[in-house]
Amino acid sequence: MAFNRPALLKPVLESLRAQQGADIEKRQIHLFQDGAVNKYSRMRYAEDADIAASIAVFQEIFPSGIIHASPQNIGVCENFLRAEEFLFTELGAECAYFFEDDMVLSPAYLAMMDRLQWYSRGARMVAYFAAYGDYYASPEEIAARRDQCITLDHHWGFGLFRHHWSRIRNQLADYYAIVLGTDYSRRDHHAIYDMYRNLGACPRGSSQDAAKAFFSAQLGLWRCRTVLPFARYTGKEGAHMSTEQFNALGFDRTIVATEPLLRLNFPSEDEMRDAVAQQQQLFVDILRNEIDTLTADLVPLLDPWRLASREELESLYNVLLHRMPEPAAYTNRAGKYSVFDISQAILRSPEYSLLLSRMKP
Repeated sequence: MAFNRPALLKPVLESLRAQQGADIEKRQIHLFQDGAVNKYSRMRYAEDADIAASIAVFQEIFPSGIIHASPQNIGVCENFLRAEEFLFTELGAECAYFFEDDMVLSPAYLAMMDRLQWYSRGARMVAYFAAYGDYYASPEEIAARRDQCITLDHHWGFGLFRHHWSRIRNQLADYYAIVLGTDYSRRDHHAIYDMYRNLGACPRGSSQDAAKAFFSAQLGLWRCRTVLPFARYTGKEGAHMSTEQFNALGFDRTIVATEPLLRLNFPSEDEMRDAVAQQQQLFVDILRNEIDTLTADLVPLLDPWRLASREELESLYNVLLHRMPEPAAYTNRAGKYSVFDISQAILRSPEYSLLLSRMKP
């Protein structure tokens, strides 16, 4: 899964190519590359050169890999969905592994993931699994619990089973009704939190990852990861991370294991049920105690491509031209053209240019 960070993507792909004991040359490797200009808001989120460089890096490291390049930017939610639908529906894979551009893998990562897949398949109630470790724990804590598994936090470098994906996909219908077909970075957070309010529980976020974690728990499915780290997170700078946060969370201190665990102390079915119950209760507690804080500072981000109302038409004329619209503008523009198109037409008009020329600096 890639976007506009080819410099970060390259070491991730190199670490994937360097996997040991996993027959990497026999596995199908797919790149799901997002585009630069958003399909819905038409906002540019990346430079074309970075998108091209991302694809070139993939072709260099995996020349026989398969590229799925989106001609437009569709955002992380739709990019993941199209990857899932291709792998599970079109390709018919029973299980697939997903990686993004900001986690460098240990040479033993896939070998460990294959072991986790075997345990998870037998458990039948594990939807997601990963081997990036417990980055909150100290080296001493990790050493004491190195063969254990705990509940998954972020959906990084994870495996997912097709039959569980299908169930979770059905549960996500209301969430997808809100976010699909829109600019994901400008998604309607309030509508998403209202959906959770109606369900009586809520995750700490409106993201697609939070929704998948939430509905996994609702279905009684566990998401697990190893305690021992088999990967190093490298996304110091990004949409949701800064260097200060990166260091505060301990990512700069990660010690990565280079040999797979020969024995994994995988939880019993009762222990997994307890872990799921804890997740379910956590989501109930978040709704009860944190929902007002989570939504307090959310500012609605309006779609610039919505059709302009009469009131919005008047506002544009007032702000940009310092006058009310002429009667014909109400008939010809209100409800027929988007706010963006009308504003751009005004900004390109001779009247606006003349107004600017008359203004004193």
